[in-house]
Amino acid sequence: MSDPDLRLKNHLSPLNVLIFGGTGDANRIASELLVRFGSHIRLQLSLAGRTSAPNLPDGVPVRIGGFGGPEGIVKTLESDRIDLVIDATHPFATRISSHIAEACNQTGTSCIQFHRQPWTATEGDNWIPATDIAAAAQKLPTVGKRALVAIGRRNLHYFNNLHDCWLLVRTIEAPNHPFDLANGEWLSARGPFTVEREHELLERYDIDVVITKNSGGDASEGKLVAARDRNIPVIMIERPPLQAVDYATSADDVVQKVARHHALQ
Repeated sequence: MSDPDLRLKNHLSPLNVLIFGGTGDANRIASELLVRFGSHIRLQLSLAGRTSAPNLPDGVPVRIGGFGGPEGIVKTLESDRIDLVIDATHPFATRISSHIAEACNQTGTSCIQFHRQPWTATEGDNWIPATDIAAAAQKLPTVGKRALVAIGRRNLHYFNNLHDCWLLVRTIEAPNHPFDLANGEWLSARGPFTVEREHELLERYDIDVVITKNSGGDASEGKLVAARDRNIPVIMIERPPLQAVDYATSADDVVQKVARHHALQ
């Protein structure tokens, strides 16, 4: 056990930590913190509520629903006497991450954003960078005609007018906003997806281009490996800019930062 861990366990009052989740990373971080610190830490997990049947860690109180912007987060930080915030939302959840950073700045609350490593191209990959979803949709007709679109269920409207392209749109759940999918097919599925499964999917639908966000992680990397194996180009939507907060790139890094933070209280 490191020195920060020892100081945390010797501290009298539990550390109040609010984790913004919605990802497997958030669940792993919450579980790891409970294992390492037990009753010396008090956790809450906040979910936006976009997924109707989310996977949840055991033993962690869960809050579901929005806050109403940074002002609502500020009220929660103050009323619940939060000592530390961990932003473990999706790497592309820029709006909520911005609100979290703003609220923590207003209240002087320490914030750690979990920033899992992005994917990087390797030999054999044919990645075409796109700055955002709109740019990806604009590039699509020049790259392929039958696309696997795996970008989540928001902002699909950018693909509305691509009548010359056939789209296989894979999401966990149906999108909230109307989307004209006259030339394509919906596929509702939840990862992780194996490389073998992705090979079968690309072959069955004769996919000649993949569109995805550079989310990083193992759960959805299989499509990139399958695309590389089949010489299929990938339109890769690049990561958004980072927030002005502290960062951690692994669950263990988060644990160590939490321990060091509590040791200074």
